[in-house]
Amino acid sequence: MRRRKGREKLSAYSWLGILFLAVLLSFGALNLFSADRVFSEAENRYLEQRPALRLAGILDGKFMSSYEKYQTDQFFSRDAWIEFRSSADRLLGKNESGGVYLGENQQLYEKPAVLEEQVWRNLDAVKEFSGSHPDKGIYFLLVPGAAGINPEGLPPYAPVESQLVQLGQISRYLNGAVREIPVYETLREHREEYLYYRTDHHWTTLGAWYAYLQAWQVMELKTKEGTKWDAYPVTSQFEGTLASKSGYQVPPDTISVFWPREEEQLVVTYVEEQKKSASLYASKKLEGRDKYGVFLDGNHPVVKIRTMAESDRSLLLLKDSYANCFVPFLTSSFREIVMVDPRYYYGNVNTLMEEQEFTDILFLYNINTFLEDDVLHFALENPAKSAKED
Repeated sequence: MRRRKGREKLSAYSWLGILFLAVLLSFGALNLFSADRVFSEAENRYLEQRPALRLAGILDGKFMSSYEKYQTDQFFSRDAWIEFRSSADRLLGKNESGGVYLGENQQLYEKPAVLEEQVWRNLDAVKEFSGSHPDKGIYFLLVPGAAGINPEGLPPYAPVESQLVQLGQISRYLNGAVREIPVYETLREHREEYLYYRTDHHWTTLGAWYAYLQAWQVMELKTKEGTKWDAYPVTSQFEGTLASKSGYQVPPDTISVFWPREEEQLVVTYVEEQKKSASLYASKKLEGRDKYGVFLDGNHPVVKIRTMAESDRSLLLLKDSYANCFVPFLTSSFREIVMVDPRYYYGNVNTLMEEQEFTDILFLYNINTFLEDDVLHFALENPAKSAKED
């Protein structure tokens, strides 16, 4: 009798093992035969692609690290699993999913990044670059995220880095090498206003406007007397990357553009794509998911803006996507603005400086992007120095 029960018990365990193995093999097969995606519309980012198998990559561990990211990004029905995980977490009372916190008033907060070693390398490159161009006005603007400006809205006891402390550490390290544009206090004063999208990590055009007022003073910008701007909503159905990444279902956002009452004439050239536009706004982007791309058609390696401004100043702007809704405020102060996004730009900024005359250089980044950036120092390296070292 005891042997029979033992066999039944063993049989039950066997069936569980077979079921588990079948599920594992099924998902393995689905992942194997599913076509890899290059871009995720839901998360608005490029996905990790299958890494090349090389001996050097195996020996230094980079291949396995890249392959793990590739498997995660290309997992079968990834978007549905993210939403399922988020729903399960909420049932368990959790207020964090995929590095995103669900805060007060259904505001989503991106988890602040940790300050790591590559930050100092980028800052060293900024300081050296500034020292190489003493005749230029060089400015540095780091924008805190919603969690940095309004930590009161975060869930209780959310373990997050203090972006105010991080800004202080960066400022002390720069030690006056560039002229900093401080925006923390200004944004903090207006934190009850619509400064950040509910569903996305970007600031709103209103947040960019308050920062521009600070930049206007520090950079001593000249605009036509009495210049005024009006806000025009262009969509009320914006669902950004934080909603997609976390799976949280919160009300969509409204995107507004600020338009000067006096019309400006300009030409926008997307250099690598070899296309031109007479507008800073790409209305076609409002038809897709990446509606924030309405500002300057999203991210591009190099964008040149030629204006009719009565100014002899020209600006080189090294930036991330936070700059895209900020730039329209600058067009009346510069005859030309060249935007370079080092994440997609494979040239050298010093070479660009030799080819074109700039009076001003502005670094404008969201602090999270800047802390995680590992390419800026490459773009700023002096080619002559690198060749000498080689």
